[in-house]
Amino acid sequence: MAFTFAVTAGQVRAENSFSTVVIDPGHGGSDPGGIPGQIVPEKTVALDTALRLQKLLQRAGLRTVITRSTDIFVPLSVRSAIADAERDAIFVSIHYNASPRSSAHGIETYSENNRGAVLAARIQQEIIDRVSTENRGIRSADYYVLRKCRLPAVLVECGFLTNPREAQLALTTAYREQIAEQIAAGIIEQRQFAFPPLAPTHRSGRLVHKNKKHRKIVDLERFGHPPPTIRIVRIAEHQG
Repeated sequence: MAFTFAVTAGQVRAENSFSTVVIDPGHGGSDPGGIPGQIVPEKTVALDTALRLQKLLQRAGLRTVITRSTDIFVPLSVRSAIADAERDAIFVSIHYNASPRSSAHGIETYSENNRGAVLAARIQQEIIDRVSTENRGIRSADYYVLRKCRLPAVLVECGFLTNPREAQLALTTAYREQIAEQIAAGIIEQRQFAFPPLAPTHRSGRLVHKNKKHRKIVDLERFGHPPPTIRIVRIAEHQG
């Protein structure tokens, strides 16, 4: 059965609703990311994209904290602890996707609760407005760094490294810079709006359904600036 509920986006204007961005380049060191046999290591392009994002945000006057700035392994618990040590901040984790199906493609952004969903919606829309790719939408999943982070938190999947075309794009500085620019644009726009109060949790204490085949997806077809009420729907999802 479908389960539907609404999350109200933060449409109230605010003066600088946060001042710090914790940037989390996925994987690193002994953890390359992706799946076995993947040609392009996720950890490398994720770090480069994150460093580009950091520079853009600093130019915009935002304070940044990065969980790793070199090719080292940082445990998930440490990443969350770094984020939770910050006040007046948001958390943005940078990843690239992988699938056993080489045809899988596109960009998607994850959050774990309604506060993160507001930020995820802005970032996803900014990327889709400028990057020619499949819009895989806003999703919610039980990822550790999202679940354990008390800040508004998102995880951006910047394309599939197992897709020949997107893998080649990810290897270009132009693509990584463009992705970083659009993530930055979404962050900077969100800074002007207050986050909504954390919505009441659903049954298990989270807004995330534990079965990975059922994930909530935000309908962005009528998304505007600022976004209207975001409707999140749990549907059956069969993806790689």
